[in-house]
Amino acid sequence: MIRFLVTTVLFSTLILGVFTAKAEPTAAQALQQKLQQIDTFSAHFTQQVFDQQQQILQQAEGELNLKQPELFRFETTVPENNIFIGDGQSLWFYSAELEQLTIYDAAAEVNRTPFVLLTSNEPALWENFNVKQQQQQFIISAKDSSSQVTELILIFNKTALSEMRVMDINQQLSVFKFNAVQLNIPLADSLFQFSPPEFTEIDDQRSRN
Repeated sequence: MIRFLVTTVLFSTLILGVFTAKAEPTAAQALQQKLQQIDTFSAHFTQQVFDQQQQILQQAEGELNLKQPELFRFETTVPENNIFIGDGQSLWFYSAELEQLTIYDAAAEVNRTPFVLLTSNEPALWENFNVKQQQQQFIISAKDSSSQVTELILIFNKTALSEMRVMDINQQLSVFKFNAVQLNIPLADSLFQFSPPEFTEIDDQRSRN
């Protein structure tokens, strides 16, 4: 199973709705303005994962689709196929190689992934984070030291997100670079639904919460 999904499943459309980061209202408002221009986001990505010594642990590539509100599909195609979907209620992680599907409750597992944070329009979630701005770069840091994602950096090229960096609780850095970006194109809701193939081993964590 690819490491970045073990650590950052443990980033999540790019609309925050009403944003209430108290520490940096100017930075938060600037970020909100950028995100409000994006209804959907579709892109190819490359990813590198670095350890604390800046050594590369893994490389991957795939496709990212985001839709306001609360919908995302993150699929790796290289080196192996993994699918990570958020439908607003649940998080679905499918490993094609292992033929395994794990399902999480989105509300209970919000700290596992920046995708969930970025697709949420719940101001209460963002009260747990500080926001700083350096030109076209926004640094979002967790106030809770036990958060799985300790820092999230969003880098924009005008209105489009061009790069994202995720630092996890183990101090491993995942760098995502986006290309072939398409903004505000129609994306069917079916893209954010998942039906497991026959004989898939399913671990439904929702029933344990």
